[in-house]
Amino acid sequence: METGALQGLFNQKTTQQIKTAEFRPGQIINGKIIKLYPEQVAEVQIGNQKMIAQLEAPLSANERYWFQVQPGEGKVHLKVVGKGAEDKGQPASLAKILGEFSMQPTKENMDLVRFFIKEQLPVNRELLKLASEWLSMVDSRSVGQDALKMILTRGIPVTQAAFEALYTATKEPSMVLLMEKLEKALDRVSDSAVGTSLKKLLNEMIPANKTVASEAALNHLALMWIKRDGKESQAALELLKQFGAIPPKNSESILLQQMFARLLHYSTTGEEMPEGLNSVKNIITLVDNGDFAAARQMITSLIPAKPLAANELIESLKFLFYRPPAKEADVQQGLQAFKQLMSVTGNGESLSGLFADKETWRQAGMDLLKAASQHQLSGLQAQLLSEAVGKAEQPAPLQETSAALLTDAKIKRFLSALGLSYEHQLGEVLKDGEIGKAPVSETVKSMVLRLLNENPPPAVKEASELLLNKLTGFQLLSQEAGPIQQLVVQIPFVLGGKTNELTMQWSGKKTEDGKIDADFCRVLFYLKLEHLNDLIVDMQVQNRIMSVQIFNENPVLKKMAEQLTPVLKSKLAEINYQLSSVHFHLPGQSQSGKNQRVLSDLYSQKEYSGVDIKI
Repeated sequence: METGALQGLFNQKTTQQIKTAEFRPGQIINGKIIKLYPEQVAEVQIGNQKMIAQLEAPLSANERYWFQVQPGEGKVHLKVVGKGAEDKGQPASLAKILGEFSMQPTKENMDLVRFFIKEQLPVNRELLKLASEWLSMVDSRSVGQDALKMILTRGIPVTQAAFEALYTATKEPSMVLLMEKLEKALDRVSDSAVGTSLKKLLNEMIPANKTVASEAALNHLALMWIKRDGKESQAALELLKQFGAIPPKNSESILLQQMFARLLHYSTTGEEMPEGLNSVKNIITLVDNGDFAAARQMITSLIPAKPLAANELIESLKFLFYRPPAKEADVQQGLQAFKQLMSVTGNGESLSGLFADKETWRQAGMDLLKAASQHQLSGLQAQLLSEAVGKAEQPAPLQETSAALLTDAKIKRFLSALGLSYEHQLGEVLKDGEIGKAPVSETVKSMVLRLLNENPPPAVKEASELLLNKLTGFQLLSQEAGPIQQLVVQIPFVLGGKTNELTMQWSGKKTEDGKIDADFCRVLFYLKLEHLNDLIVDMQVQNRIMSVQIFNENPVLKKMAEQLTPVLKSKLAEINYQLSSVHFHLPGQSQSGKNQRVLSDLYSQKEYSGVDIKI
């Protein structure tokens, strides 16, 4: 995700307002003399702000100079360091500025001075030396400069830890990839309890594309065994054994008995039932209670084309509840009826809950994909395996993806598991001692910090530090500015069987009870999609009236989306929002007579300066 579009979500306004109170002796600034007054007093424009300053030497109006802030009371005292327009950056003048800081006029140092002058950022000797040192340690100086700019314009502490966190938030791979990298590296610390717990949490939060596909392929294979007859059913069962989804010595009869027992376990304990098995459970319960008429009615509604099948299934299912147990042949007949019932009502995902634990099922799916890629099988088994993998890789139809897309519950769970409020929770626990306080919840951040304290292997340490910096960077970007609250985060979601990632920046006020004000806010969404590439959505809400702007390089996107606009309007109306407009733009396209603007400028965040920002 190392793109200018994404970095633009985090950047501040290109020309910042520099407050007089921020000036400190020793800082270097660039300004223009607007008007001269007696006794070497002048009106100076620095950035967007005009101020009255005491000059140390006579200067000319309408000229630009480089000044150094001097000690003094009252007016700001400015000493001329060099003369010239800020965009020219003459080497002699830059060298003179570096000389004031006792620094060598190297190409890197001169470029750094140009950066501070261009961005209208006051700089002193200590800051310049720190910036030079930090930028020498990173791969991309331009991204490092963006991190410096965010530190200086957002009031973030000027520390190396803050710089590394913000640099990682914009430069390194996405959070999803960093989480996957750490999950794989944790295989080397199997003796660590916190490492094992962290690996489990990461696996639950964001499954890799390969994991999603492998489980889907295994689910399809399970359906082949349940739904098909004869040789194909038996071949699918043998594949499930071969890849470890079920014990290799289990016969079909034993497997069906185990699945039937697990289904009854769900019924008796009240444990959450896998979706798709509710009908099976209800029918089994009715038969067990002797309510055969109701069971017959449910089966008939599922298979209306075969009314006699209901009677046959019920008579066979009765054998599973005989006390004492029925003859072996009758039990087998009952188990086959149970299998037939699952073939009518179940799906692959729900059936997996009756086979084995999640970890065993997931590993079997990975082994299945490996075998398919290496063409280890032949004959009917190879045919079934190829079919299962092919179906798993097919993108789901749009109307069937609602369960996989983002919901408010999924977003809340993911954000909570990340631990973005870890320091706040820890502070609350330690404020008055731990007595009576709820313990700090186990999150990715808390466990990564504990893992690093265990001095893990180099690969684990590197992956942990990168993910920790990513999380800390988002925390630094998600701070309050006056009454305005901002949240920046990356959230994974599954679309068409593939894991994608949404970068979201939310800004707005909080309500009196501290909750997000959903009536007045602005939300920026950034996605990098397989066919559309970079896509930015700017959603602005005023009194629950919403306007949407979409930026993408595909010129036909507008036409493609027109048929979905009425659906969007209708769905928003259901939750009491009114859609006022949807506009599509090409990046860099001239709009409304304005000059061309790049995405990073368009999405730069303005600083709160004491009055309400128009959202």
